[in-house]
Parts: sequence; structure tokens; C-alpha cells
Amino acid sequence: MADYDLTAADKIAVINSHIKNINYNKFNAELVIIEENATETPSATKISDANAQIDEAEAQIVALEAQITALS
Repeated sequence: MADYDLTAADKIAVINSHIKNINYNKFNAELVIIEENATETPSATKISDANAQIDEAEAQIVALEAQITALS
């Protein structure tokens, strides 16, 4: 990772901001599932796509948390 004249605390703050954005996206995907299940004929594709987004978000958070650990 390149050095941008940021302190470890600065970098951790930026990473935490990214994690928060990922959590917003994850929650949005969870809402898609709730909304889809509320319809008369839920789309398995939409639910599957939303679940894939949740899985991807979780993997991204794990990767970013590893960066925080490395900086701590």
C-alpha cells in the first residue's frame, strides 16, 4: 500500500468510513430481500443476487478489518 503522508489513525478513520459504506450497502441488500419476500411472487433471482451482495460485503469488511489490524 502506498504511503500518503497519513497517520495510522487517519488511515484507520478512512477504512472505518469504507466499512460504514459497505454496511449501508449490506443493509440495503437485506431490505431488498425483505421487500422481495413481501411480494406475491418473490423473485428467486433478486433474492439470490441480494444474498450474493451480502456475502461480498462481508468479505470486503473482513479484508478491511485486516488492514486495520495491520495498522494498529
